[in-house]
Amino acid sequence: MTVPDTEVERRVRVLSQALRGAGLRLTHQRLEVAREIARSEAHPDTETVYRNVRLRVPTISVDTVYRTIATLEGLGLITRVDATPGAARYDANLEHHHHFVCTRCGLIRDVYHPSLDKVEAPDVADQLGKVESIRVQLRGLCKSCEGKENEDERRE
Repeated sequence: MTVPDTEVERRVRVLSQALRGAGLRLTHQRLEVAREIARSEAHPDTETVYRNVRLRVPTISVDTVYRTIATLEGLGLITRVDATPGAARYDANLEHHHHFVCTRCGLIRDVYHPSLDKVEAPDVADQLGKVESIRVQLRGLCKSCEGKENEDERRE
């Protein structure tokens, strides 16, 4: 799945302005890395970003992709989503939201629901420190994996 073009362009504008605001040059390669993350609902990892950008910019290096992602994350323009084992994945959606994570295939999708936004930290959290945000992670099987599981059960 991909993000609607208007939202991709909005995200790319925000990322571009922030990079310039941080005193960084907005190179074609940086712009393409930002665009790749902005256009994906799949929360891509660095290698996926590299492979996809390389289709458009064959001369890009994996090091450039890693450094650009680190810069974007350091500026708070993308967030790291550590929902699955393996490589970190990234999200350009900075609106408050939560995630659904498939425990079989690793699919990650954004979830918006008012009841999730109302989750409050328990009092015991005050003893640990100051809670600055709460993100809910829903874990289970995506529709595709659920269908495969049901198909496997029918074969047995």
